[in-house]
Amino acid sequence: MNFKREERFLLLTPEYIWGGAETQFRYFIAYAEKHKKKLDVIIEHRFKEEDPNLKKDAERMKTVRFFEMNEYDAYSEKFVKDIIIHILQNIFKVKYKACLIHYTPDLAVAPFLRLLGIKVIYSERNDASVLENNSYYRRCLKFCKGITANSKYAQKALEALTGRKVIFIRNGKPMLEPLEMKVSREIQNILVPCRVFPVKNQMMVLQFIKENKSFTGKAVFAGRIEDKTYFRKLLRFIEANYLQDRVEFMGQVEDMKELYQSADLVVLPSLLEGTPNVVLEAYLYYRPVIVSDSKTVKGVVTDPGMRFSLRGTKGIDKCINYIQSLSDEEYRLMLKKNREYVLDKYNVEKMTESYFQLLG
Repeated sequence: MNFKREERFLLLTPEYIWGGAETQFRYFIAYAEKHKKKLDVIIEHRFKEEDPNLKKDAERMKTVRFFEMNEYDAYSEKFVKDIIIHILQNIFKVKYKACLIHYTPDLAVAPFLRLLGIKVIYSERNDASVLENNSYYRRCLKFCKGITANSKYAQKALEALTGRKVIFIRNGKPMLEPLEMKVSREIQNILVPCRVFPVKNQMMVLQFIKENKSFTGKAVFAGRIEDKTYFRKLLRFIEANYLQDRVEFMGQVEDMKELYQSADLVVLPSLLEGTPNVVLEAYLYYRPVIVSDSKTVKGVVTDPGMRFSLRGTKGIDKCINYIQSLSDEEYRLMLKKNREYVLDKYNVEKMTESYFQLLG
């Protein structure tokens, strides 16, 4: 029997809208639609997230197709059977040339995809620690044709772990019009833009507010409340230390521009990151951003004066003192260079083109 199958690419993603990785791969999806790349996106709903934008985009796009799957626990591997069923149901109509995976537990499907003749590319989004601590995922990684990382640290860690070449592909960030630079270095409004989850370490900022008597301002937390137990812990700390008037949780905010407008300082206290979109966004908006001194983030925030230790809260105060010690000209130059750095290094088109070149 002769039949002609349509050649398409495949992307697996735990959710359509969730964290920084999903943001990057929405750029990938938009690029595919713009350049008429035939792409199927399987959304697994690992985090039980419903998003109205998915339906709108699915109706709007012509060459990109979306397939929603059953809801799975975040680290469940039960989805493997459903992925294979989806491919087999379409095997007489569609030939998947290559599949892109960016959520580490999805590596469980790599051996089966390889068996079906589908090239698999894995994109590491954090610091490779999950792979370092999980021999099963490492075995699955051997079935991937290519491996990428979005930080130099993760690239080197994966190369040491696998003995293979790992391709460094920077994140992309669409161009944003800059906000007006703030000449004053007085820190009254701190913005912490990340989902509420233990690894994001919002507690450190609350402890800083409690312990640092010289800071009399307010902290605004913007991001989805992902871990309700951790959120309740934060609320209990706020109540116990009478910080109600100095802390605000905004939840998920679609347009962050106004929050960046009022922010004097952006703080990212995460225990673990890849390449933080928050940092890139703050740079584009001419806002100073200080970050925890994690392994991967050093490749983006190269000035040690803008990084703080996770041991205690004095490091945050030290970073603020460093910012306030700069002259007006040094401060303006720092913000200008930060924006130029993102515009030069973190191009969305370049990022997405690099992935499609790997996929073939």
